[in-house]
Amino acid sequence: MSGGIPYIDILIFAIIAIFLGLRLHSVLGKRTGFEQENPRDQDMVAAVTEGSSKVQTIPLNGTGIDAIMKADPSFSDVEFVNGASSAYGMILESFAGEDIEALKPLLGYEMNSSFAEAIRERQKAGETLSITLVDLEKAEISNARLVDGLAMISVDFQSSQKRLLRAEDGSVLDGGGDEAETFRDRWTFERDISSRDPNWLLVETETIDP
Repeated sequence: MSGGIPYIDILIFAIIAIFLGLRLHSVLGKRTGFEQENPRDQDMVAAVTEGSSKVQTIPLNGTGIDAIMKADPSFSDVEFVNGASSAYGMILESFAGEDIEALKPLLGYEMNSSFAEAIRERQKAGETLSITLVDLEKAEISNARLVDGLAMISVDFQSSQKRLLRAEDGSVLDGGGDEAETFRDRWTFERDISSRDPNWLLVETETIDP
């Protein structure tokens, strides 16, 4: 056998490989009509259950607690309200105590920035704030929605608090009465249901008029 024959064999195999590659591309490259241009723009998305070949559809948009429960079957509105109530007290305490690090895991990015700025301004002015949560009289869900996989729940709180804001010289700037005042707040928490992080973050606060 001459020395040139092996090179011919290599050339033949190369041509066959190219041919098979083109055939494979012609099959895998075809759109079958099942593909989604952008799954986040759809109301439903297919997700493969971990450790199983079973495919389930997860709703990405909807209103009400039911929509969130469908997207996250492990969600419990009772447990959520209990957790939100605990967060309410922790956030008030940390804000008054100027504990920015304790606030970080509880707040969304913009709220973190706002709270941190308010604390720095208070420190700069030499002011001190104390908040005593006397009683949390009400905590109930007022609104819930799911937008592109992001769950958002608003909770209405009614609480009795004693607040005292002092100036650097010790004089009282606000609060300080013997009786607790009533505060009505609406706090909105959010969580990405596709995330393994179970924590909800506070992203908005507003005062509710009596």
